Amino acid sequence: MLTEQAIQEFMLSRGGLRPKTLKDYRMHLAHFQRSFPDLPTTPQPLQSYLNSFPVKSEANPQGVEPETVHARFRTIRALYNQLELWHPEIFERYPLRNKKKYVFELPNPMKLVRPPELKKKTMRIFADSELYSLFRLPLSPRDRALSTLLLDVGPRADECANLIWEYVIPGYVVLKGKTGSRTVPISETTYRRLLPLRNGAGSQQHVFLGERGPLSYQGIYKLVRHLCHQAGIDGKRCSPHTWRHTFATNFAAAEGCDPSVLQEIMGHKDFKTTLRYIQNNPIRMARNHQRCTPLKGLAAAAQQSFDFDTDKDWGIKEAEAIVAGRKEV
Repeated sequence: MLTEQAIQEFMLSRGGLRPKTLKDYRMHLAHFQRSFPDLPTTPQPLQSYLNSFPVKSEANPQGVEPETVHARFRTIRALYNQLELWHPEIFERYPLRNKKKYVFELPNPMKLVRPPELKKKTMRIFADSELYSLFRLPLSPRDRALSTLLLDVGPRADECANLIWEYVIPGYVVLKGKTGSRTVPISETTYRRLLPLRNGAGSQQHVFLGERGPLSYQGIYKLVRHLCHQAGIDGKRCSPHTWRHTFATNFAAAEGCDPSVLQEIMGHKDFKTTLRYIQNNPIRMARNHQRCTPLKGLAAAAQQSFDFDTDKDWGIKEAEAIVAGRKEV
C-alpha cells in the first residue's frame, strides 16, 4: 500500500478532532511519507526511522526534542492501529507460538517497535511570587478576568476561547473544548471579574474579545505570553497550560482534596492523568518535608539541652564554672 493512501484513510478516520491535533498529525505523517513512499509492513524499517532522529541534548543543542520524537512515534502507532482495523491483509505473516503450537498471525508491526525514550520532566507551575507579580500589573478588566479564571479552575486555551455568556452563571461556567462540555464551579471573585466584560461585549456572545472579535486559541496563547513577559516571567512556562498545571498542583496539595472532583474540573477522561498532580506533588511534598525532616529532631534536641535542670546538667555547670574562672566543677 502507498503511504499516501494510508495517510488519507487515517485522516478520514480522525474527522472531528481539534484543528491543532489534525495539524500535528499532518506534519508528522508528511515527514513519514517522505521517508517511506511505500508503507513498511515490518518493524525493522520503522524502528530504524525512529532511531534516526538526533535527540536534542546539551551535547547536541540542534537535535530534535525528545517529546517531538515521541509524538511522531504515537502518530505512526495510531496510523498502524487504524490500518490494522481496515486492512489487516497488508501485513506479513509471522509464525508465533500459541499454546505450544505454531500459528500464523498478522501482527501490527508497530507493536514490535520499541518506543523512543522519554524521560520524566518536572511539571512547570507558577511560584506564588510570580503570580503576585502578574496580578500586580495594571491589567485591563479582560486580562484580569482571564488570569483569574485560569488560576481558579485551570481551563484549556480553547475552552477560554469558546466561553460564551450563556455559559457563565453565578457560581459556575460551562467549558466546551477537547473533551466535550462540562460544568465547573468558579469562585465569587472570578464571577465578579467576568461580569464587567458583558457591558462591553455588545452583540458578541463570546466572553473574551480582541480588537477584531473573539479571541482564538492562538489569541489566548499570545495574550498569556504577553502578560507573563510583562511580569518578568520568561521561558517555556509562558502558556495557558502552565496556569492549568498551577491550578491542579495547588488544588491537589490542599487539605481535603477530592481527586474525583479535580478530575471533573480538569476534564480528564483518564484518572491516570489526574493522578500525576496528586503523586509527587511538589507543594504536598514540601509541606510533608517540613513536618518530617530529621532537622526538626535536631532542633528539638538543641532546645531541650537548654531546658535541663542546672543542678543535674553537668555541661551547664561546667560552662558556669568556666565563666566564673574556676578550673574544676
